[in-house]
Amino acid sequence: MFRAELVKLKRSSTWLIAAILPLLAVTTGTINLANNRDVLNSGWASFTSQVVLFYGMLFFSLGIGLLASTVWRMEHRGTNWYLVLTTTTRPASLVLAKAGVIAVVAAFMQLVLIVGTLASGVLVLRLDGALPWQFVLVGALAVVAALPLIAVQSLLSMLLKSFAAPVAICLLGCVLGIATVTSVTLRPFSYVLPQAINTRTLTLGSTAALAESGGLTVGDVAPLLLTAVGLAAIFLLATVAAIRTIKLR
Repeated sequence: MFRAELVKLKRSSTWLIAAILPLLAVTTGTINLANNRDVLNSGWASFTSQVVLFYGMLFFSLGIGLLASTVWRMEHRGTNWYLVLTTTTRPASLVLAKAGVIAVVAAFMQLVLIVGTLASGVLVLRLDGALPWQFVLVGALAVVAALPLIAVQSLLSMLLKSFAAPVAICLLGCVLGIATVTSVTLRPFSYVLPQAINTRTLTLGSTAALAESGGLTVGDVAPLLLTAVGLAAIFLLATVAAIRTIKLR
């Protein structure tokens, strides 16, 4: 079933979305650094921080929202939903296949971000040295951190026939996520709001004055990833339960 879901995306706009959003982050980061060299003078550290600033707050999470809506869009056309229910013996297989496909494309987004950052840093900004390994590690960790948002958006995209509604909800979550990671009072909620988990993870070790997410230590990383995996499991189980109990048509 996972392979079948990947085939469905072959001619969709999914891969274009997955490429444009990280490249947009690289572009904004490049422009910010190029125009503020006197302040952002820490080389690769400054550049990578500028790249993940808006990407962590908005682009990555919004991209997942768009991906989830795209992945579920076909099931809301015509009688496709009934066909899915009659040909799928295990709802869990469908839910995991959908989430798995979204995760694969999210990982592709991270790959584009890393490669694009490297290319811009070397060819455009002419930065000395090599791309920090910490940036690559954070890029990989972000895929795990994105699992609860993938599960939530998959659930919303399954329940709502509208393509735009789940994306709008995701955007609202991004706004709330920024509030939780920038406010001392709301900071505890940044461990349970999926968009905020993305922001905190992508800014681990960053010099951007945004969330004080911490560094790449076990004490800082483990709570984020454990919470992410736990929340993802809960939302995936909720999606399976929804297929079995809620009349979607």
